[in-house]
Amino acid sequence: MSYTDLNRIEIDLMAVRHNFNVLDGLLKNTGARIMAVLKSDAYGHGLVEVGQVLESAGVWGFGVSEVEEAVSLRKGGITAPILFISGLPPGAGKEVVALDLIPGVTDVSSLNTLERIVAVRDKTCRVHLKVDTGMGRLGFSPDELYKIVKELRQWPHLCFEGLYSHLSSADDPLDPFNTVQLDKFALVLDQVKGMGWKPLTVHLANSAGLIHFPSAHYDLVRPGLAIYGSYPGLQSQKGIELRPVMSFRSEIVSIRNLAEGSPVSYGHSFCTKRPSMIAIVPVGYDDGYLRSMSNRSSVLIRGRRCPVVGSICMKAFMVDVSMIDGVTPGEEAVLLGKQGDEIITAEDLARWGGTISYELLCLLGSRNKRFFRNS
Repeated sequence: MSYTDLNRIEIDLMAVRHNFNVLDGLLKNTGARIMAVLKSDAYGHGLVEVGQVLESAGVWGFGVSEVEEAVSLRKGGITAPILFISGLPPGAGKEVVALDLIPGVTDVSSLNTLERIVAVRDKTCRVHLKVDTGMGRLGFSPDELYKIVKELRQWPHLCFEGLYSHLSSADDPLDPFNTVQLDKFALVLDQVKGMGWKPLTVHLANSAGLIHFPSAHYDLVRPGLAIYGSYPGLQSQKGIELRPVMSFRSEIVSIRNLAEGSPVSYGHSFCTKRPSMIAIVPVGYDDGYLRSMSNRSSVLIRGRRCPVVGSICMKAFMVDVSMIDGVTPGEEAVLLGKQGDEIITAEDLARWGGTISYELLCLLGSRNKRFFRNS
């Protein structure tokens, strides 16, 4: 056994199903369905395991970024539609045909590549065209899109099934730029319909868009973060109850009794203000526990929040447990999740680390051993 064997990422698959049902409930009577975003190994939660649960729950399909993600899902028995939401990955044309994948297309060269590959095999391929409504990342400008719509016959083996875009600021529902993007997308949709293209599958809303903007539901919504039980912004916590899917647990491996004025860790950024009992936990920035959380974060020990003190090291950090009598090595330390009546959320970690919950979930889930619970 090594120290890393003490560190456990636990994934609650029943919480995944619960969150799906909550989000699906927001779509009642709209006809919209959920395309769950599973890119980056399901935000660190386990691509295939999460995909299998969601498919059994009734999801429409999945959004991924990499060919390997799509291949893994198909090998895991997933038959639902799979869309490359970030454009056609380089060299992915053959897999698109072989695995019946749907490329999200963001440039003309991808259309030409797909047409060549599909034509040789005398097959057809569904595609979704992405229009940039203000994200400034990937997608056709509206004028570029209109030009393509006029020339759809250039790609006779492609079935132009969908139109989509992405909201940049929906986590703040009061940001006026949301209205700019919503209106631009609605205008683009009206324009292409007027030109004779009536896409069968239209989608715009991410997790925050799903929660805050019913007008953005269209045919599909693309929740990612909310599927994993985190809220995309403070306003989204009102009215729905999501369950965190990931927890992170470790153990205390040593206890130090330090005198008043003793320095702790690199650079003595913390010195004890009284005789103190300091616990060492074998987790550090190499495990995804960010160094920027030094002297800011807390962990749960015996159901109480205890402060992390001193600089977080590569494979360890220190916790002041002076307020708890008789703490000993081997006791559980919860870095993310619930213990007793207390909970530490991904939003807590993100606030302490000066980042966003997306980054913390991806880091922790990819750097540590995962254990899945389905009951």
